[in-house]
Amino acid sequence: MNYQQQQQQLANSAAIRAEIHRFESVHPNIYSIYELLERVEEPVLQNQIREHVIAIEDAFVNSQEWTLSRSVPELKVGIVGNLASGKSALVHRYLTGTYVQEESPEGGRFKKEIVIDGQSYLLLIRDEGGPPEAQFAMWVDAVIFVFSLEDEISFQTVYHYYSRMANYRNANEIPMLLVGTQDAISSNNPRVIDDIRARKLSNDLKRCIYYETCATYGLNVERVFQDVAQKIVSTRKKHQLSIGPCKSLPNSPSHSSVCSTHVSAVHISQTSNGGGSLSDYSSSVPSTPSTS
Repeated sequence: MNYQQQQQQLANSAAIRAEIHRFESVHPNIYSIYELLERVEEPVLQNQIREHVIAIEDAFVNSQEWTLSRSVPELKVGIVGNLASGKSALVHRYLTGTYVQEESPEGGRFKKEIVIDGQSYLLLIRDEGGPPEAQFAMWVDAVIFVFSLEDEISFQTVYHYYSRMANYRNANEIPMLLVGTQDAISSNNPRVIDDIRARKLSNDLKRCIYYETCATYGLNVERVFQDVAQKIVSTRKKHQLSIGPCKSLPNSPSHSSVCSTHVSAVHISQTSNGGGSLSDYSSSVPSTPSTS
């Protein structure tokens, strides 16, 4: 890396940190308003103020960086799975290094800085509260499908969500990862999805890489997000090589940020609340991903 590239990298990293600081400063103030609202004795006034605060929060959460495809230095990762999948705990562990047991029905929007091949990227993590819709499908650069090894319905939901994604986006266009969570497996709460079924699911999802994680202890959590970010960057480099010298590109998911320096992320809106005690972790988990 030459001097000019080093200076660009430093400037890029500083800009990322400034954006993260701005982004994270909003919600603590919103939460303080909610607490102050409890002191408003008039119920009608309290509800009116709360509705306005919610509208402000929604406007912030649904800003164009979360809803529009545009050429910006970002890596956009979508997380999908049902409420029993453990996806919120997975994201929370990655962002904070701590474990929360409750799932967030609303999902959330998060940012974190990540370094790939010596370059800083702004990782936008979009935890969906429901099935993937068209807007989500066209926004993402990659998707992580999450299910719980302790829950049959969450396992079947992945098939449904994958099929739904395919209605809006060609699966060959975007990297995909499959994650089986096992945050509370014990003798009283056994594993119900065996390794053979999990591997078959990964094959059905265009032979995507499969990880088993534990948000309770952090097993493989960092690797999941590092891997999906690496795959996005690699996909973009391959696409750039296929089209030749960098030119003005359309603002579509398959073209976005091809010629940009990419950044990484921190967290925003609704996260799972609460803690929960650590659960027994009695099943074996592969330390390396599976592709078959």
